[in-house]
Amino acid sequence: MSVHPLEELLHPRSMAVVGASARAAQGPNFVEALCEFGFKGPIYPVNPKYSEILGLKAYPSVKDIPGEVDYVISSVAASRVLNLIADCAQKGVKVIHLFTARFSETGRPEAAELELEVLRQSQKAGIRLIGPNCMGVYYPEGGISFRDDLPKETGPIGVISQSGSAVNDIVFLAALNGLHFSKAFSYGNALDFNECDYLEYLEQDPQTKMILIYIEGVRDGKRFFDILRRTTITKPVIIVKGGRGESGTRATASHTASLAGSMAIWETAVRQAGAITARHLEELVDIAMAFHYLDPIYDR
Repeated sequence: MSVHPLEELLHPRSMAVVGASARAAQGPNFVEALCEFGFKGPIYPVNPKYSEILGLKAYPSVKDIPGEVDYVISSVAASRVLNLIADCAQKGVKVIHLFTARFSETGRPEAAELELEVLRQSQKAGIRLIGPNCMGVYYPEGGISFRDDLPKETGPIGVISQSGSAVNDIVFLAALNGLHFSKAFSYGNALDFNECDYLEYLEQDPQTKMILIYIEGVRDGKRFFDILRRTTITKPVIIVKGGRGESGTRATASHTASLAGSMAIWETAVRQAGAITARHLEELVDIAMAFHYLDPIYDR
């Protein structure tokens, strides 16, 4: 089996946070999270307003960083992302996680076109993208996290979540019940890597024994269900479909570029693929607990 493209990207030698600050006014403080989780490589805060952030030397731009940079987290405005990609291309960056939002999820044609141009320029530069409009990667063993208060313990569960708030809820709810994670991916608008890629990666990942998914829509239904059918042969997969009821509708509205199909058709397809449908995140964690703590039941 070939090595999945995500495998190399998840083991960066160094990371830069563009738009970093000493204290996050809104959203996560990625520099603080990486320091707290003990990321072993250099961490480079990038912000021309600061000379130092959390005890680390800060740089005006990615181009000004003296060492190599593999992985960049973008916390800058959408209007600045194309310039960031150009800087990263000069630096040989391999992947950019776009925490940056205000792209196609806004429903504005000009924002959707900017998102497509971001994809075109990143592909031209050979840079892979996570997001945009997402929390990114939680990989405790690798020292990567988007929050400093997530559990540092590693475990056998992988998570794929289109929603940033849902991935936080899943991790915290599970931790209260003694469940921990190998990797968790919040992928937002899925401009480059999408739900199929993350599922395919976790299918191959030897650290992951069970997969939890929060999903609002799929870009390639045939590929997704082909991978899902293959994955469930060896690993339990439990899925919450966004859009159920009022709260689900609110969550789905934050990624309006996704397509939400008929729930009856969806549940039938999930069942035929061998996965399990949960109605909400609490039930998702309850089912995960059953698989984690109870002995398997075998047909005789």
